[in-house]
Amino acid sequence: MAVNDVFTVGQILTAAEMNKMPFGVCGYASAASNYNLTTTLTAVPDITVSWTADSTRLYKITYYEPQVKSATVSGSYVSLALYLGSTAGTQLNTTLYNIGSATQITNGVTVMYVGGFASGAKTVIGAALTSTVTGTPQLVHAGTQEPYIVVEDIGPL
Repeated sequence: MAVNDVFTVGQILTAAEMNKMPFGVCGYASAASNYNLTTTLTAVPDITVSWTADSTRLYKITYYEPQVKSATVSGSYVSLALYLGSTAGTQLNTTLYNIGSATQITNGVTVMYVGGFASGAKTVIGAALTSTVTGTPQLVHAGTQEPYIVVEDIGPL
């Protein structure tokens, strides 16, 4: 999207100029219950957004987990991912949280995707797995530390 360097104060804003602006949030979801991680890639409950995509628009999808509690094994990892439709669908992006010690660590983790989609109904999910369940790794969804997934229209392709 090109920077608006031709519109000046006092001019009339046209429909073509308005169509170049971001449309904003297309969908949002959050979760309130803790989720124990497994070694199998699984959709995180309630971290799902559905919307109607337009092939001429660019979307930013953000999945944020404020408290990812690791396993207690040095060299283990937690992976968060964004998938289109289901965990059997297209992987949009993934992030890996490596654990360097046997001490349980809790950190925030974010995975994002920016891109376009074919027009039509779309569903995107957040998914997670861990390399080991030693020490009960989990996604902590408590109080004001709720995770979220948000789909935003950020402008034309």
